[in-house]
Amino acid sequence: MIRFGPAGIPSGTPGAGGTAEGIAYCGKIGLSAMEAEFVRGVSMKEESAKLARAASEGNSISLSCHAPYYINCCAKEKQKLEASVRHIVASAQACFWLGASPAVFHPGYYMGRTPKECAPLVTDTLKRCFSKMDELGIKGVRLGAELTGKKSAYGSLDEIISLSERFGVDHLIPVVDFAHYHARVKRLKAREDYSEILVQLESHLGSEATKNFHCHFSGIAFTGAGEQNHLPISSQSPPFAPLAKELASRGFSGTVICESPLIEKDALVLQNEYLKTAKTRCRPIVGVF
Repeated sequence: MIRFGPAGIPSGTPGAGGTAEGIAYCGKIGLSAMEAEFVRGVSMKEESAKLARAASEGNSISLSCHAPYYINCCAKEKQKLEASVRHIVASAQACFWLGASPAVFHPGYYMGRTPKECAPLVTDTLKRCFSKMDELGIKGVRLGAELTGKKSAYGSLDEIISLSERFGVDHLIPVVDFAHYHARVKRLKAREDYSEILVQLESHLGSEATKNFHCHFSGIAFTGAGEQNHLPISSQSPPFAPLAKELASRGFSGTVICESPLIEKDALVLQNEYLKTAKTRCRPIVGVF
């Protein structure tokens, strides 16, 4: 089963328009997931999180969270590394209260260094995050290292898979943002392009990669440096239909979060395309990439 939902509170949410109301609205319009956005900072308190959790359980909505944008796990300054730990742990704490997982984050920026130089810093920062999460009793929350859209950012497909291998899929999963991949690495057009990514995930992480898959999807505008801004699904940059075919044929389960500016409207577009495709169950692309 693949669940679909918006990144953030749907624009059509009635009433107070808070997280709990947004979750209930997702259920009303036929979606089954939502990613709570803490990209400007984590301000959610335990009481409001529990109300949102009740709404998710009552409407069968799977929740995840997105940590603040200004995290940098390989920052050069000690205080910025410490702040990154605080932001990630605060996001994980909110996930714990919400009954959500994963807590998605952008790993950081190279800042003129090589990926090899940055890798130990990212690993050490995340070790500190997990240690603090254990100290606070935060259980059942995975961190999600997102594939980043700028070539200057730590978070290539290889890098996020490597982090998952290092910490284990029970603690950290790779979150593939297909729009970011499209802008940063390779233009996604055909099923073979998506198959290459899915095969790489499964070959490194095993069946767990197919059972708890979490990804982001939208259209995207880009330059030579990578991502510029997100676009509606109708932009076909990249197209979703080939990915829908591969997810259905390979039997992936998990969540697709829509980051289109049209939020829930395009989440429904993605869901409808997948459901239409899943009925046919076309055979997967095979091969070694």
